[in-house]
Amino acid sequence: MLIDLRDRTALVTGAGRSVGRGIAEVLASAGAFVYVNDLHAERAEEVVAAIESKGGSAKTLAFDVTDSGAVARGFAAVESDDSAIYGSMNLIRNCLPSMIERRFGRIIQISSGAGSTGLSIGVSAYGAAKAAAESLIRHVAVENGKHGITANALALGLMANVGGTVNEGVLRLLKGVPVGRLGEPEEVGLAAAWLASDGGGFVTGQVIHLNGGSTFGR
Repeated sequence: MLIDLRDRTALVTGAGRSVGRGIAEVLASAGAFVYVNDLHAERAEEVVAAIESKGGSAKTLAFDVTDSGAVARGFAAVESDDSAIYGSMNLIRNCLPSMIERRFGRIIQISSGAGSTGLSIGVSAYGAAKAAAESLIRHVAVENGKHGITANALALGLMANVGGTVNEGVLRLLKGVPVGRLGEPEEVGLAAAWLASDGGGFVTGQVIHLNGGSTFGR
C-alpha cells in the first residue's frame, strides 16, 4: 500500500457492509486506526474482526447517525482517543470543532451520481438529498480550508453491494457503463484513502465521480 495513514484515526459510518466496509478495510490496511460505525453492532463487530485478522487496528462504534444525541455521544467516545474523523451530515457538525483545534481534518462524503444526473428510476428524493449533501461539502471546504481541513464527496455509480443481486433495472443501466462492470467497495476505499492521505491534501470542495464512465440518465 503506497498510501500511508499511520498515526491517523478514521470514523467510517455505515461500515458494517458494502461500500462502508470496503472503505474501513482499505483505510485500516493503509495504517489508520478505524472506528467502524453501523446501526447494527454485530455488523460492525464482524468488520472489526476482519480488519484485526489482517493485522489492522479497529474498534466497533455502533450508533444511529440520524440521532444527533447518539452522534454526539459517539464523538465523545472517539475524542477521548484524540481522533480525526470522516463522516457526513450530523457528523460534520460534531467533528469540525476538534479538527479546527488540531488544524487538520479530512471529511469524505459518500454521494451518488443521482445527485447531479436526472434518472427515470424513481429516486428523485434520494437524488435531491445527495445534491444537498454535495452542496454542504463545497461550503464546508471553502469555510474551513484555512484550518487545514479538506472536504470532498465521492459520487458513486453502480456498485456491487450486499448479496450481489443484479436485477433487470441494474442490467439495463449497466449498458451505459463503458467499463462494463459494477464498481467494487474496495475501489471506493482506495479513493477515500487517497483523499485522507497527505497526497490528497490539495483536493477540496470536489465531487469525484466513481462510476466507470457511466452515461446512464443522460
